[in-house]
Amino acid sequence: MAKFILIAALCILSAVVSKAAFNKEEVIKTFMTRAEECRGEVGAADSDVQDILSKLPAAGKEGKCLRNCLMKKYSAVDNNGKFVKSVAEEHAQIYTDGDADKMKIAHEIIDACAGIPVPDDPCEAAEVYGKCFLEQAKAHGIEKFDF
Repeated sequence: MAKFILIAALCILSAVVSKAAFNKEEVIKTFMTRAEECRGEVGAADSDVQDILSKLPAAGKEGKCLRNCLMKKYSAVDNNGKFVKSVAEEHAQIYTDGDADKMKIAHEIIDACAGIPVPDDPCEAAEVYGKCFLEQAKAHGIEKFDF
């Protein structure tokens, strides 16, 4: 469950995988490929990618835009940078393999972050969403993220 929250929060907010079983190695590989694509697209540094992996706030505008780019690549936000709740729920369903207890927590976290006010700037919005997911994960007792 914690891995879903990390991916959702950062791209997150979730991982794009086929309807087949969750494959951690494939998720990480896909994430790193997309992170490199986004890094080039927004002019982010390697340290901005490392900040994501270390669950740290973005150090600057490029890091925030890196997060927005990743969230768009995972369809977790729309073209205006607004969170797409239904996509997060689909990712949660895949990651949790439909486990009812885990899905209950996922829905609570998704619901809590879906309706929060965010800035109009998509990069700033991505940072706010990421912070919300991390705070909600912690509030639900999910403090350790092994990515």
